[in-house]
Amino acid sequence: MNLAYYPFQLITTKPSEVTVIDTASPKVLTDLIEALRNDLDKVVLSNDQLEPQEIRKASLWIGDPMLELDLDKLFQRLIYKRMELLIENQRLVELIDQSQHMAMDLLQDPFLSDLPVTVEPGGKLEQIMKYCNVHFDEAVTTESTSKIEALIQTLTKLGEKKLVILTNVSHYLSARDFFAVTEQIGDTELQVILIEFSKVNRKKYFEKCQYIYIDEDFVDSRELD
Repeated sequence: MNLAYYPFQLITTKPSEVTVIDTASPKVLTDLIEALRNDLDKVVLSNDQLEPQEIRKASLWIGDPMLELDLDKLFQRLIYKRMELLIENQRLVELIDQSQHMAMDLLQDPFLSDLPVTVEPGGKLEQIMKYCNVHFDEAVTTESTSKIEALIQTLTKLGEKKLVILTNVSHYLSARDFFAVTEQIGDTELQVILIEFSKVNRKKYFEKCQYIYIDEDFVDSRELD
């Protein structure tokens, strides 16, 4: 995937690699975030053939992992749908049969048996999973490193092909934890962009990434290499 933001050099992302756009310029930061979050034309995404792509269709905006990311909201329905595709027919029949027995047992309760009510046992896997409240563990959703690792793990399991965009990741991870996350991404086919704000060049912190630093005078570090 290619990202064009005038007047800077084209940024090309690759599978298994983290691309970091780190800047000391509030304008650059605002332009990138607003364009990629809201599908504005200040930024142009293109494929390997340099054909322009709709930002909304070609990228997945995650944003700040602790302030914007809700794992359940992002993934629950996708997990349900993937499970429906992967589950074996015999296993699905067993789960539906178990849910029907549970519903019938519920009707045997003395209180309900005296009322003109009935039950509708789940006949679909999604109904059963909703009833069982399949969700991400609280420990994963509240601790930053675990949350980001769960995000990467789930995106990989779901076979995500879009450009994944996060912000402010360095605010939450130590150098060791960030290295572990880059190693995790390196074992996937994900293409990931991090948008960061810093008054100083942090190439050492992001040493395992494709690192681009734009200072407050709009100088692109690639022009100095």
